[in-house]
Amino acid sequence: MVKNNLKNLALSFLAITLLLVIFTPVNGFRTIMGGRTPVEDVEKDKAMQALGRFAVEEHNKNQVNDGDTSDLIKFSQVVGAEKQIVSGIKYFLTIEGIENGKSRMFDSVILIKPWSKSEDKELISFSPIQ
Repeated sequence: MVKNNLKNLALSFLAITLLLVIFTPVNGFRTIMGGRTPVEDVEKDKAMQALGRFAVEEHNKNQVNDGDTSDLIKFSQVVGAEKQIVSGIKYFLTIEGIENGKSRMFDSVILIKPWSKSEDKELISFSPIQ
């Protein structure tokens, strides 16, 4: 009886493992599709720096539209980035900026829709890192 239970447990474990291996989509770089992948050398990547500048400008524009002009941020640089393929490309940026004369770090998420004519960019979120 115990042998049958162990045998059934082992077969169940094997079956679940096999299903996970078969149905987990993986690209050629051994990362799960739809997962985040790091962007290398963001400090030197002009496109990532431009995207970070866009995020700060959009955040500042939203602050002004809300009537708050006291804490506008000056862009310094993007210090970290990851991307995720969704219905477009979502970028997760860590941005260094100057707020009230002090250097601060911010998290930002931007969605780009490359299929649109103007490659629409949308600032999803922008928040200080505590």
